[in-house]
Amino acid sequence: MKAMLRISHNPLLIVFCLAGLLAGCGGQQSNTGSIDGQSDSLFRPDSEVSGATIYLYNKGRVTSQIISEKMFQFEQQDSLVAYKLDIDIYDSTGLVSTEVTGDSGIIREDRGLLNIYGNVVVVTDDSTRLETEYLWWDSNTDRIKTDAFVRITRGDDVITGWGLDADNRLKDFKILSQVSGTLSDPEKLQDEK
Repeated sequence: MKAMLRISHNPLLIVFCLAGLLAGCGGQQSNTGSIDGQSDSLFRPDSEVSGATIYLYNKGRVTSQIISEKMFQFEQQDSLVAYKLDIDIYDSTGLVSTEVTGDSGIIREDRGLLNIYGNVVVVTDDSTRLETEYLWWDSNTDRIKTDAFVRITRGDDVITGWGLDADNRLKDFKILSQVSGTLSDPEKLQDEK
């Protein structure tokens, strides 16, 4: 999976940022803030962007669009740390099949993994809604997982529990423990078996 970063900014702001980066590149490096004699550069982002849009690809096909209010890139750790996430996941025809929002996340581009934290809401194209505090999405398998508390709402049906393993459209899901809920038509489940 490869990602392409598109920055939507005022061109004048980009010029100021580039000038600041170039000015900061010269000069001597100090070893202040080092831990056990090692440079603290591992803990500093390689770049910082506000208002970023990232596209994730799989075999040349766009699999998702990630919009973030603020993003920090840590190249050595294959990590993008993003805040105020708004994610669209596309199906094989290029239509949005799932929308995901969350307070923050860690994107591992090379591995195709995305961890989303805080007020995570997933809404599918058939209006199924998942709410949780943490979610892990593997774009290679299109599976989402969590060990946190989950609440799934589909129409008048509400199912809650702890832990989840599901496809990204929430058509096939398994709540791992302490499952409870209310079903508007429990006989329908018997008919499907």
